[in-house]
Amino acid sequence: MSDLIRPPVARRPEEALELVAQALSDGDLEAALAQYEKGALLAYWPQCWPRGDDPPGTPRQSWPREDDPPGTPRQGTPRRTSYGGNDDVGQALASFMALRLPLSVRITSVLESPELALVICERRVAGTGPDGEQVRLNGHGCAVLRPQPDGAWRIAADAWSVGTKLPLDPPEIPPAAAGDPVRCEGQGGPPHH
Repeated sequence: MSDLIRPPVARRPEEALELVAQALSDGDLEAALAQYEKGALLAYWPQCWPRGDDPPGTPRQSWPREDDPPGTPRQGTPRRTSYGGNDDVGQALASFMALRLPLSVRITSVLESPELALVICERRVAGTGPDGEQVRLNGHGCAVLRPQPDGAWRIAADAWSVGTKLPLDPPEIPPAAAGDPVRCEGQGGPPHH
């Protein structure tokens, strides 16, 4: 007999990411996958990826430790860096769920048009993994979502970590100098035709 409870539907783009985090934290793979389009792409923390020769769902054995300096290499470097299609996405999410740790997501920005949305967020997971080692993963990421005919928003591409730390303060932009090629731009200069 199949489950009669249908997974929740995201009515706002950012809600899809929140529903994925909740479903993965609850151990509900079906509800997490329901937030992704068919053929979606997923790239997530490399520390969570199984090695290429591991069976699906095998957790990584080498987790980041709190006392490791940034950039410490890990054993078993993954052979793949992203997943495409629902079978691969499901396999990747199941591998993450093997940690049995809650995932949190904090939405920082949403750019939305009628046909597409870009959600910028930060994801975090911390705790003791199944092997007894401390797990601390976080990253600034983004997701591209599309509205579906039923009004739901689903994830088309999801990057859990873009791989670079963003500065807390934007860099200072120096004032224009006399020799700059576009002197009038941003200063109310003559219109461009």
